[in-house]
Amino acid sequence: MKEVSLGGFQDRDDTLHLSNNEDYYEWWYLDARFDNGYACVATFHWLNAFIRPHIPTVQLFIYTPDGKKHIGMAAFDPKKCSSGAEKCNVKMGDNFLRQEGGKYVFSMKAQKIGAELTYHRRIPGWKQNGTGLLYDDGDKKQGWVISAPRSDVEGTLYIDGVAVPVKGRGYHDKNWGNSNMYDCFSGWYWGRLYDPTFTLIYYWLFPVDKKAPVISRLLLAQDNKPILVTNDYDLKIEKEETCEKFGKKLPMKIVVQSKATSDVQFRCELLTTEVKERDKLPRISEWDQYHWRFLGDHKIEVKVDGKSQVSSGKAIHEHLLFR
Repeated sequence: MKEVSLGGFQDRDDTLHLSNNEDYYEWWYLDARFDNGYACVATFHWLNAFIRPHIPTVQLFIYTPDGKKHIGMAAFDPKKCSSGAEKCNVKMGDNFLRQEGGKYVFSMKAQKIGAELTYHRRIPGWKQNGTGLLYDDGDKKQGWVISAPRSDVEGTLYIDGVAVPVKGRGYHDKNWGNSNMYDCFSGWYWGRLYDPTFTLIYYWLFPVDKKAPVISRLLLAQDNKPILVTNDYDLKIEKEETCEKFGKKLPMKIVVQSKATSDVQFRCELLTTEVKERDKLPRISEWDQYHWRFLGDHKIEVKVDGKSQVSSGKAIHEHLLFR
């Protein structure tokens, strides 16, 4: 198996990419699924792309094994926000996310919930295309790097003053842009697996120009070793349901698989088990925009050097509809 390049990620890629453009936004994102059935998603928005004008915010979502969800959000004076220049070290009020060698430590409390977690990175950072840019037409740029594609996570969640010790697997990435996302993309599918053996991260971005090709990329790793980075794969929605809130089609079964020419053959079935978020985004355009977050189960089969292996586990995936 030939060595797979992850694009030359450096610590500074997980710091600010400042722009004077009024449409500039930037955020740090983390999520995790835990052995006790809990899951969480946290975002440090240096400038929140989904609010006009863009302002600093934090958002925390905790999902419990009994199907409940808890949400905490807070906004901040920019004077109470800071970021390191050489590596991730963001502070927003008393909330922080910082890199310490090969791990990331974060603490976030908003309203009646909180999280104090440590991410021990097991796969090096991934910088797509060697530039970190998803979209670049010169004037409009959209960036995304996956700082920690796979981590072992441990720490504590807090719900209404009750501490819940947790341990599991997690993911951390970074997004930024100097233009509105809805001027570059009409929507996307995006997700990642929490599997004992395999790491799979994929995105499938639809351009505003419907005649333009889909923008896609995928990372597959086995036992913490990257074995495939490609944009030459297939994504099919094999089962849909209509969103009861907005009337839009939602992916209940997604199949992501390699093409015949790939050195590594794989097929992953991703089944939605819970629709955790159904959001109409704040009105920052002349039309409505939507976001859904799903918890799911997956089954993956991978064939490397003639040997096949099957595994299964949990997943988080999302669908965003800009236009």
